[in-house]
Amino acid sequence: MLAQGITFDYAQLLIDNEIARMIKEVVGGITVNKDTLALEVIHAVGAAGEFVSHEHTYTRFRDLASKNKLIYRGTRDAWQREGSKDITTRAYEEAKVIFDTFKVKPLPDAIVKKMRSIVNEAEEHYNVKLSTK
Repeated sequence: MLAQGITFDYAQLLIDNEIARMIKEVVGGITVNKDTLALEVIHAVGAAGEFVSHEHTYTRFRDLASKNKLIYRGTRDAWQREGSKDITTRAYEEAKVIFDTFKVKPLPDAIVKKMRSIVNEAEEHYNVKLSTK
């Protein structure tokens, strides 16, 4: 089954998703405009100044901060205090949370009707009855 590629690992899916999101973020580039350049802030604070506590930084840092859920960004000591969980362990835990809490949103009636129409048409065309409705 492994050789035929018909096995599936939910943890690997979540890890791959995080890597793909990071790649998408990187290739998306950096927005350069008057606000992101913040030349007024640079002039006000100065070259040797401290920008972290400046209001401009405070209101924007979350937009630029890494949004990783699985890749640990803390120190090694903190990682060890929190149980030394590797990325695979965290991915399996996240998969479990998703399975336990995910709620499927029903499709709109118009889409369900269109799908039913397609299935009915295929069944009639091939003279088979696969569905129960």
